[in-house]
Amino acid sequence: MTTCVIGSLREYDRIKDIGDSLKDIGHKVLLPLDMSGARIADHLQAKNKFIRGMYDQIKQCDAVLVVNDLPRDGMQGYIGPNTFLQMGMALSLGKRIYALNKWDERLPYNEELQSMDIEMLDLQRRF
Repeated sequence: MTTCVIGSLREYDRIKDIGDSLKDIGHKVLLPLDMSGARIADHLQAKNKFIRGMYDQIKQCDAVLVVNDLPRDGMQGYIGPNTFLQMGMALSLGKRIYALNKWDERLPYNEELQSMDIEMLDLQRRF
């Protein structure tokens, strides 16, 4: 099974750690492109490259795992706009979507998330 691990790039180290844990148990894992070295002057071009690269990765995977178990902006289960976009890509491509945590219902796209049939994982048992 190939899993694409996604989430806020502010938590890239956490995403990578979870990806490594999945690899250790035999999964093939695709991680987001590391954009930490992108220059501010090229910010929009870097975002474009990132979005297109993530689409290509999601096409190759069987499932998407959303890393959203750390609080951000006063919300537990935060899912940002880029992660939401990637989840939409996965949905439209017929990929299974898993999340580490229930998202905060105050997110402006809560209704859309509810419609995606996301399976919550038991973080205590898995990582």
